[in-house]
Amino acid sequence: MAELEEKPIQEIDDLEKSFVLADIGTTNTTVILIDTVDGSYRLVACASVPTTARLPWLDVMTSVQQGIGRISEITGRKLLNERGHLIRPPRKDGSGVDHFAMVVSAPSPLKTVLVGLYDEMSLASLRKALRTIYVQEVEVVSLADTRPEAKQITAVIQSRPDLITIAGGTDGGAEERLLRLVEVVVIAAMVLSNSQLPHVLYAGNLKLREQVRELLEENAHLHMANNIRPDLATEQLDDVMRLAEELYEDIKIQNLPGIHELSEWAGFPTLPTARAFAHICHYYAGQEQRVLGIDLGSNSTTLVMAQAGQVHLSVRTDLGMGEPMAHLLRHTAVDNIMRWLPDEMDEPDVANYLVNKSLHPQTIPLTEADLHLEQAAARAMLHCALQSTAVEWHWTSNGQAPHAPAFDRLLVHGAVFARAPRPGQVMLLLLDALQPTGIFSVGLDQYGVLPPLGVLAAHQPLVVVQTLAAGVLSELGWVIAPAGKGQPGKKVLDIVIESPTARFEGEIEFGKIEVFPIAPGQEAQVMVKPIGRFDIGFGPGQGKTLTLTGGLVGGLVIDARGRPLTLPRDPHDRCSLMRKWQWDLGG
Repeated sequence: MAELEEKPIQEIDDLEKSFVLADIGTTNTTVILIDTVDGSYRLVACASVPTTARLPWLDVMTSVQQGIGRISEITGRKLLNERGHLIRPPRKDGSGVDHFAMVVSAPSPLKTVLVGLYDEMSLASLRKALRTIYVQEVEVVSLADTRPEAKQITAVIQSRPDLITIAGGTDGGAEERLLRLVEVVVIAAMVLSNSQLPHVLYAGNLKLREQVRELLEENAHLHMANNIRPDLATEQLDDVMRLAEELYEDIKIQNLPGIHELSEWAGFPTLPTARAFAHICHYYAGQEQRVLGIDLGSNSTTLVMAQAGQVHLSVRTDLGMGEPMAHLLRHTAVDNIMRWLPDEMDEPDVANYLVNKSLHPQTIPLTEADLHLEQAAARAMLHCALQSTAVEWHWTSNGQAPHAPAFDRLLVHGAVFARAPRPGQVMLLLLDALQPTGIFSVGLDQYGVLPPLGVLAAHQPLVVVQTLAAGVLSELGWVIAPAGKGQPGKKVLDIVIESPTARFEGEIEFGKIEVFPIAPGQEAQVMVKPIGRFDIGFGPGQGKTLTLTGGLVGGLVIDARGRPLTLPRDPHDRCSLMRKWQWDLGG
């Protein structure tokens, strides 16, 4: 997860404006209308339609127009003229809007070759920087590569990369070994340039810049960045991140069919969806300390960790609920999907589902079995993304398994969450996949507004503040997840809940997950006291009195199942436990 540079927020300079915002994804396009209602900005309407970037349409404007058309049907407000163009500025009859903006994740990932000295140093830093955009790693060349040079060159050529990145050598350090790797790129670029000049980004030893320039400038579009590893103890990711995002925009977004016509409507810079999602997580972090954001999309999975003044972003294009589903078993065993199913299923049936889902990403579950399988795959996918990010960012201590650091707010975006029939299913999915500890609240982006609002965050902050304050998120509720180990049946904590209408006292035993009643939207005083060495974030055995608000799951969720979760080995017993947990959370 790489750290993003945050630009200062500019104050809004006019009021009473209306906005059409579009999120153009790989599979679906979401369009939302924001306008003032009783003097405050509100989400007025939203619509989701299939994206039309591919055959037979090859024009993303078509899906945006269809989404806007649906909003017009919902609101009775004319937004497009006879030629299908957005009406701007608004007319006296109430038609049209003031502004249009969009975020985009529809292009294919930036196919990238990584060239570096060592996997645990320069290549690891390159991966961190490049995972802030939509990148597909198609080839790696390093000193550990035992292939003959000719085969390395052939591999680079056959991968047909959009971008070749080179890193390695501290400033004033290794030269000869890095230049040998550069020679591979030089020869490959000569061949690739016969059809199109490749883009090459150099982020290695500064002393070699001019030599690299002389070797590559005739056969490549060469981009120079600061050394990503100027010394062994220092990473400089920002420059590579900035250039990579610019290249993604130039190579991918600007070549999306129909994007130029849409850009003529836009009054704000078009952002990659992942970056816009990071912006909105940063907004929340300014209010709620530490925020974990999850966007489980069709062709990518995005993790954001944000706190005041800092945003870290990690994008995995090899994990997603659409086309990447076919390759999920490369990252995890089929047992890690089947373990979350409430009913037994054969391995071939699971594998067939993953392939079919990748071929038809727009399909939705039609049976309860399909729904359970989709949610089980989402658990495995999220767990994979979290584990790899945790290792990459050293979220481990004292020999513990990789895990996310504590957070105060969990924001989730994606169709697999938004279309879940019951909020308890979403809550259980997240707790199973992430296995977090501490005290936090969960907000579900059911209407797909967070990335589109993220594009406005730096330009129209009042719009973002008022729209979110109006309750545009579905608040699932608060969670207390004690850290610690115990025996099943052993008491983990005592709890007292006092609301204006009732008082409740209870306890929870190790191995259980329960919902303690607080009505949705109702505030309650919660006194919680861990037993023994169990820790809810204030130290072993340390309790706290909190003011919490009830959510859609019907109360305060206490997850005392332990970390990591331990499931029965017997398939029948495991399925029975899954059904019990679903029942306990109303799923």
